[in-house]
Amino acid sequence: MPFVTSCLMASGCSMARLGYENLPTLAAWRADTYLSLNAEQRALATRRFESLQAWHRRTQLDDYQAFLQEVQRRVAAGDVDEAQIRAWRLAVFERWKPIAEQVAPAAAEVAGTLAPAQLARMREEIGRDNDKVRREWMPPGRTERAEIRAKRYMERAERFLGPLTAEQKQFARRYAAEVPDNEDIWYAQRVGRQQDLFAVLERIRVERPDEATATRWMREHLMRYAQLRDGPDRAGAESSLAAGDAMGAEMLARATPKQRQHLQRTLQEWIDIVQSLKPAQTASVPEPATTVR
Repeated sequence: MPFVTSCLMASGCSMARLGYENLPTLAAWRADTYLSLNAEQRALATRRFESLQAWHRRTQLDDYQAFLQEVQRRVAAGDVDEAQIRAWRLAVFERWKPIAEQVAPAAAEVAGTLAPAQLARMREEIGRDNDKVRREWMPPGRTERAEIRAKRYMERAERFLGPLTAEQKQFARRYAAEVPDNEDIWYAQRVGRQQDLFAVLERIRVERPDEATATRWMREHLMRYAQLRDGPDRAGAESSLAAGDAMGAEMLARATPKQRQHLQRTLQEWIDIVQSLKPAQTASVPEPATTVR
């Protein structure tokens, strides 16, 4: 679900389909970027990604389509508040769990082939990613950080609603300035998960466990992506997510009729994309778009 959702939100219909269709190649390329895989490792990763994609296509897309149709119906009925947005967010995280179950043995198998130099390269690449995140999302001044936060809020809203009004932009800026700075908390959660991954990969490399044990370790790590890490920053992370839910509900409540129509069209496009990605033998006739009230 996370990959499909990000494709749908970040690109047009043709690009979303292209990204999903070429997922094994793209994922293997991404892994190679971080790990500099040798030819044997690259072939192994590609085979595993191909198998994962076939499973995902066969078993998960009906559920995604039903989920999107439910969102579409509630939006059309005007039955969306902060609690509903939170429920949708949690539902998306739940849909990561079966993927993690499928990814775990493949990731454990590839992890068992990695050399120390490859893990060191991964640390360097992720470190560069983190440096970029800090530069772009976390300037030292509160005013600058609030401006970046407001821009992020507005870009996210425009993916769903189309162009915002001046009043909506003003609200987004005011809201961004009022909420507590949460980027440091989000970043701590991000880095914590990365450290967990490094620890699992190094443990598999050093201890060389049997397949079942390596898979269990990897599964436990992957499941953490569907939940917040325990620790002193957990409450702050929960508060940050709640603020995002509240922001989404407020923007939808302020949406114009034209923006609501845009959202309905966008949801229908996503439904159509998911429908088109299903295997031919399991594809069903999509439900018609719900009329906007």
